[in-house]
Amino acid sequence: MSEELTPTKHKRNYRNSPVIGDTGVSASPAEVSVMTQYAREIFESKQVDLDDPEAVKSTIIAYFNRCEELGLRPGNLGMYAALGLSKQDVSNAIHGYSRKLSPQVIDVIKKGKLALGTFRESLALSGKLNPVTAIFWGKNFDQMSDTHEISVSQRDILEQTRSIEDIEAELKRVELDIPIDDFTEEDMNL
Repeated sequence: MSEELTPTKHKRNYRNSPVIGDTGVSASPAEVSVMTQYAREIFESKQVDLDDPEAVKSTIIAYFNRCEELGLRPGNLGMYAALGLSKQDVSNAIHGYSRKLSPQVIDVIKKGKLALGTFRESLALSGKLNPVTAIFWGKNFDQMSDTHEISVSQRDILEQTRSIEDIEAELKRVELDIPIDDFTEEDMNL
């Protein structure tokens, strides 16, 4: 006889999950209200003079202050939105694909991004941020990577920098460093 499945019986409970934890799963009506209030403030904010590095700096500081007042965690996208920019606008300007922002304004925005990266790092190191989220943010906003780059360059073949004696000595040193397996067949059959 099969037991009928009920939605409540097999509903996943993510609260206090070791992976997801108790954050971000559900927001209380009060939290939603605060987030909505701030989204509206960003939407209704006046245009920032993106030609003036001091105006950009003041807007970024005001963004941080408002997040603190409302108890919200600041983020890159919120900072860009406070400036009236998208992530793509900022990325294009930083990489030189756009002349929308002056080098001085780009420097101010980079400093804001550095402050946000430091904030996220502090959260992660103090155990206040899910490691998966920390990795995501690091890769997407802080130019972190889990790959290593190796640069290989070709030397000018005509340029002889080592003597024959140096090369022979190096070969002998390498031969001495090669491990020799001294296993017998009997050892291998164990």
